[in-house]
Amino acid sequence: MLKLLMLEEIAIFNELSNDDLRNLEKNLIIQSFKRRQVIFHEGDKPEWFYILLKGKIKISKCSADGREIVLEIIDAPDFFGALAVIKEFPYPATAIAIEDCEVWKIGRDIFLEVSNKYPRFNNQILHHITMRLKAGVETLKNLALEDVLSRIVYQIFKLITKYGKKVSEGVLIDLKLTKQEIAEMAGTTTETAIRVISRLKKEGYIIEQNRKIIVKDIDRLFELIK
Repeated sequence: MLKLLMLEEIAIFNELSNDDLRNLEKNLIIQSFKRRQVIFHEGDKPEWFYILLKGKIKISKCSADGREIVLEIIDAPDFFGALAVIKEFPYPATAIAIEDCEVWKIGRDIFLEVSNKYPRFNNQILHHITMRLKAGVETLKNLALEDVLSRIVYQIFKLITKYGKKVSEGVLIDLKLTKQEIAEMAGTTTETAIRVISRLKKEGYIIEQNRKIIVKDIDRLFELIK
Protein backbone atom coordinates (compact mmCIF):
# COMPACT_ATOMS: atom_id res chain seq x y z
CA MET A 1 0.00 0.00 0.00
CA LEU A 2 2.85 2.37 0.85
CA LYS A 3 4.47 1.76 -2.54
CA LEU A 4 1.16 2.52 -4.28
CA LEU A 5 0.79 5.81 -2.38
CA MET A 6 4.35 6.81 -3.29
CA LEU A 7 3.78 6.00 -6.95
CA GLU A 8 0.69 8.22 -6.89
CA GLU A 9 2.82 11.11 -5.59
CA ILE A 10 4.87 11.13 -8.82
CA ALA A 11 3.02 13.35 -11.28
CA ILE A 12 3.46 11.24 -14.42
CA PHE A 13 1.66 8.28 -12.83
CA ASN A 14 -1.53 10.30 -12.27
CA GLU A 15 -2.73 9.18 -15.72
CA LEU A 16 -2.81 5.50 -14.78
CA SER A 17 -5.81 3.60 -13.43
CA ASN A 18 -5.70 2.06 -9.95
CA ASP A 19 -5.50 -1.41 -11.51
CA ASP A 20 -2.46 -0.49 -13.59
CA LEU A 21 -0.82 1.24 -10.64
CA ARG A 22 -1.30 -1.93 -8.62
CA ASN A 23 0.19 -3.95 -11.49
CA LEU A 24 3.29 -1.74 -11.41
CA GLU A 25 3.37 -1.84 -7.61
CA LYS A 26 3.44 -5.64 -7.40
CA ASN A 27 6.25 -5.77 -9.98
CA LEU A 28 8.45 -3.15 -8.31
CA ILE A 29 11.89 -4.21 -7.15
CA ILE A 30 13.49 -2.04 -4.46
CA GLN A 31 17.25 -1.47 -4.39
CA SER A 32 19.50 0.67 -2.24
CA PHE A 33 22.69 2.21 -3.61
CA LYS A 34 25.54 3.73 -1.67
CA ARG A 35 27.25 6.98 -2.67
CA ARG A 36 29.32 6.52 -5.87
CA GLN A 37 27.77 3.14 -6.63
CA VAL A 38 26.87 2.58 -10.30
CA ILE A 39 23.18 1.89 -11.02
CA PHE A 40 23.74 1.13 -14.69
CA HIS A 41 26.57 1.66 -17.17
CA GLU A 42 26.45 3.37 -20.54
CA GLY A 43 25.88 0.61 -23.09
CA ASP A 44 24.03 -1.77 -20.74
CA LYS A 45 20.91 -3.50 -22.03
CA PRO A 46 17.77 -1.48 -21.09
CA GLU A 47 16.07 -4.02 -18.87
CA TRP A 48 14.65 -1.65 -16.26
CA PHE A 49 12.68 1.57 -15.92
CA TYR A 50 14.00 3.30 -12.78
CA ILE A 51 12.25 5.47 -10.20
CA LEU A 52 14.38 7.44 -7.75
CA LEU A 53 12.62 7.61 -4.38
CA LYS A 54 15.39 8.88 -2.12
CA GLY A 55 18.69 10.62 -2.77
CA LYS A 56 20.36 12.06 -5.85
CA ILE A 57 22.06 10.52 -8.87
CA LYS A 58 24.21 11.83 -11.68
CA ILE A 59 23.90 10.93 -15.36
CA SER A 60 27.30 10.97 -17.03
CA LYS A 61 29.18 10.03 -20.18
CA CYS A 62 32.81 9.29 -20.86
CA SER A 63 34.66 11.71 -23.13
CA ALA A 64 37.02 10.65 -25.92
CA ASP A 65 40.02 11.16 -23.63
CA GLY A 66 38.47 9.08 -20.84
CA ARG A 67 37.16 11.86 -18.60
CA GLU A 68 33.72 11.61 -17.00
CA ILE A 69 31.30 14.39 -17.98
CA VAL A 70 28.20 14.90 -15.84
CA LEU A 71 25.19 15.73 -18.01
CA GLU A 72 22.60 16.05 -15.27
CA ILE A 73 21.84 15.58 -11.60
CA ILE A 74 18.47 13.97 -10.80
CA ASP A 75 16.64 14.42 -7.48
CA ALA A 76 14.03 12.21 -5.86
CA PRO A 77 11.25 11.68 -6.65
CA ASP A 78 11.86 11.28 -10.37
CA PHE A 79 12.46 8.63 -13.01
CA PHE A 80 15.40 7.81 -15.27
CA GLY A 81 16.49 5.31 -17.89
CA ALA A 82 13.19 5.77 -19.72
CA LEU A 83 14.34 6.64 -23.25
CA ALA A 84 16.42 3.47 -23.62
CA VAL A 85 13.54 1.37 -22.30
CA ILE A 86 10.97 2.92 -24.65
CA LYS A 87 13.19 2.91 -27.76
CA GLU A 88 14.96 -0.38 -26.89
CA PHE A 89 18.55 0.75 -27.33
CA PRO A 90 21.38 0.53 -24.77
CA TYR A 91 21.45 3.07 -21.95
CA PRO A 92 23.15 6.10 -23.55
CA ALA A 93 24.85 7.24 -20.32
CA THR A 94 25.86 5.96 -16.89
CA ALA A 95 23.79 6.50 -13.73
CA ILE A 96 25.72 6.84 -10.45
CA ALA A 97 24.49 7.59 -6.93
CA ILE A 98 25.97 10.82 -5.56
CA GLU A 99 24.48 10.13 -2.15
CA ASP A 100 22.82 7.09 -0.59
CA CYS A 101 19.73 6.32 -2.71
CA GLU A 102 16.61 4.20 -2.76
CA VAL A 103 15.65 3.15 -6.27
CA TRP A 104 12.62 1.26 -7.52
CA LYS A 105 12.84 -0.54 -10.82
CA ILE A 106 10.20 -2.04 -13.10
CA GLY A 107 11.01 -4.60 -15.80
CA ARG A 108 10.85 -3.25 -19.34
CA ASP A 109 8.05 -5.58 -20.50
CA ILE A 110 5.78 -4.76 -17.55
CA PHE A 111 6.42 -1.04 -17.91
CA LEU A 112 5.66 -1.04 -21.65
CA GLU A 113 2.57 -3.22 -21.16
CA VAL A 114 1.12 -0.56 -18.87
CA SER A 115 2.46 2.60 -20.52
CA ASN A 116 1.31 1.65 -24.03
CA LYS A 117 -2.29 1.88 -22.84
CA TYR A 118 -1.88 5.59 -22.12
CA PRO A 119 -0.73 7.86 -25.00
CA ARG A 120 -0.81 10.91 -22.69
CA PHE A 121 1.38 9.11 -20.16
CA ASN A 122 3.91 8.29 -22.88
CA ASN A 123 3.80 11.87 -24.14
CA GLN A 124 4.55 13.19 -20.66
CA ILE A 125 7.52 10.88 -20.33
CA LEU A 126 8.86 11.86 -23.76
CA HIS A 127 8.43 15.57 -22.95
CA HIS A 128 10.38 15.07 -19.73
CA ILE A 129 13.10 13.21 -21.63
CA THR A 130 13.25 15.95 -24.30
CA MET A 131 13.88 18.60 -21.63
CA ARG A 132 16.69 16.50 -20.22
CA LEU A 133 18.23 15.98 -23.65
CA LYS A 134 18.16 19.74 -24.30
CA ALA A 135 19.92 20.34 -20.99
CA GLY A 136 22.51 17.69 -21.90
CA VAL A 137 23.12 19.27 -25.30
CA GLU A 138 23.59 22.68 -23.67
CA THR A 139 26.12 21.16 -21.30
CA LEU A 140 28.07 19.57 -24.15
CA LYS A 141 28.00 22.82 -26.16
CA ASN A 142 29.32 24.69 -23.15
CA LEU A 143 32.13 22.18 -22.69
CA ALA A 144 33.13 22.51 -26.34
CA LEU A 145 33.11 26.29 -26.59
CA GLU A 146 34.17 27.86 -23.31
CA ASP A 147 37.34 28.12 -21.23
CA VAL A 148 37.52 26.17 -17.97
CA LEU A 149 36.66 29.12 -15.73
CA SER A 150 33.54 29.84 -17.79
CA ARG A 151 32.56 26.17 -17.78
CA ILE A 152 32.75 25.93 -14.00
CA VAL A 153 30.85 29.19 -13.53
CA TYR A 154 28.23 27.95 -16.01
CA GLN A 155 27.79 24.78 -13.93
CA ILE A 156 27.46 26.86 -10.76
CA PHE A 157 24.60 28.79 -12.39
CA LYS A 158 22.93 25.54 -13.45
CA LEU A 159 23.12 24.35 -9.87
CA ILE A 160 21.70 27.66 -8.58
CA THR A 161 18.59 27.24 -10.75
CA LYS A 162 17.96 23.80 -9.24
CA TYR A 163 19.32 24.00 -5.70
CA GLY A 164 19.69 27.73 -4.95
CA LYS A 165 18.45 29.03 -1.59
CA LYS A 166 18.68 32.61 -0.37
CA VAL A 167 20.84 32.96 2.75
CA SER A 168 22.33 35.94 4.56
CA GLU A 169 25.71 35.56 2.77
CA GLY A 170 24.17 35.26 -0.72
CA VAL A 171 22.73 32.21 -2.52
CA LEU A 172 23.46 28.76 -1.17
CA ILE A 173 23.71 25.78 -3.55
CA ASP A 174 22.10 23.24 -1.25
CA LEU A 175 24.00 20.22 -2.56
CA LYS A 176 27.26 18.74 -1.31
CA LEU A 177 29.80 18.38 -4.10
CA THR A 178 33.41 17.26 -4.15
CA LYS A 179 35.98 18.98 -6.35
CA GLN A 180 36.04 15.82 -8.45
CA GLU A 181 32.29 16.06 -9.06
CA ILE A 182 32.59 19.74 -10.00
CA ALA A 183 35.40 18.79 -12.40
CA GLU A 184 33.24 16.07 -13.96
CA MET A 185 30.39 18.53 -14.47
CA ALA A 186 32.74 21.00 -16.17
CA GLY A 187 34.68 18.41 -18.19
CA THR A 188 38.05 19.19 -16.63
CA THR A 189 40.52 17.68 -14.17
CA THR A 190 40.11 17.70 -10.40
CA GLU A 191 43.33 19.71 -10.06
CA THR A 192 42.02 22.41 -12.42
CA ALA A 193 38.68 22.54 -10.61
CA ILE A 194 40.52 23.01 -7.29
CA ARG A 195 42.51 25.92 -8.77
CA VAL A 196 39.42 27.61 -10.23
CA ILE A 197 37.34 27.22 -7.06
CA SER A 198 40.27 28.53 -4.99
CA ARG A 199 40.48 31.57 -7.28
CA LEU A 200 36.74 32.22 -7.02
CA LYS A 201 36.99 32.05 -3.22
CA LYS A 202 40.13 34.21 -3.06
CA GLU A 203 38.57 36.89 -5.29
CA GLY A 204 35.40 36.93 -3.18
CA TYR A 205 32.91 35.42 -5.65
CA ILE A 206 32.00 32.39 -3.55
CA ILE A 207 32.28 30.86 -0.09
CA GLU A 208 32.56 27.14 0.68
CA GLN A 209 30.86 25.66 3.75
CA ASN A 210 30.77 21.90 4.43
CA ARG A 211 31.24 21.06 0.71
CA LYS A 212 28.46 23.46 -0.27
CA ILE A 213 28.98 26.64 -2.32
CA ILE A 214 27.53 30.04 -1.44
CA VAL A 215 27.56 32.59 -4.28
CA LYS A 216 28.05 35.99 -2.66
CA ASP A 217 27.00 38.13 -5.65
CA ILE A 218 25.28 36.45 -8.61
CA ASP A 219 25.57 39.48 -10.91
CA ARG A 220 29.29 39.84 -10.24
CA LEU A 221 29.88 36.13 -10.86
CA PHE A 222 27.88 36.29 -14.09
CA GLU A 223 30.32 38.90 -15.42
CA LEU A 224 32.93 36.14 -15.67
CA ILE A 225 31.05 34.42 -18.51
CA LYS A 226 29.85 37.46 -20.45
